Amino acid sequence: MDRLKTFLTYILIIVVFFVVSIILENGLIKNMYYDMDGTAYNNLNKNGQILDIDVIVKEAKSTNTNGYITVTVKNNSDKYINEAYVKLKLYSKSDILAVTKYMQIKGLSGGERKTYTLKFKGSYINKYEVLLKEDFPDKDYIINFFGYELDTRNILGMDLSEYINTETFSSFGQSVFHTISVGIKNIPVWAWFWAWMIVVGVW
Repeated sequence: MDRLKTFLTYILIIVVFFVVSIILENGLIKNMYYDMDGTAYNNLNKNGQILDIDVIVKEAKSTNTNGYITVTVKNNSDKYINEAYVKLKLYSKSDILAVTKYMQIKGLSGGERKTYTLKFKGSYINKYEVLLKEDFPDKDYIINFFGYELDTRNILGMDLSEYINTETFSSFGQSVFHTISVGIKNIPVWAWFWAWMIVVGVW
């Protein structure tokens, strides 16, 4: 009976610790955000014609690991924009281009404005550039590696796109995930329970 009470006490402690950790983590993350500096370029070159478009950065925040930027796009022209893209270029503290992201603009009438929020992952990002592009680039050879986008057509001056691309990278990731999943499924229940008992100190 005493062992059961101890067991339940450990479960309660773990649950309370988990809840408190989430609350403190969320509060800490909010306090860790700092403002980013940068430049937003207006106008859009669409089918060889320069359209009068305003790009306004409403908010740009970053932490040491991630961040977000909120952009308002206003179509000052009389042309209907069926499709275009917001391009976000993010630079590290050492002024190195670390992340490039795109977000689609779809169905923007003359005089209409829309607001977009782009989230990103990257270490120590402190500067941005926002511009408008007509087309979305070929992303088959762009690999997201721990928050950094690598162009496999130019890695240290070498073209490795034949061997490393989104298809091969995805296949490799699926293989690793499958191997781990199968390994976990093959672990018997009694082993999980025994390991958990050791962790919480009941055994």
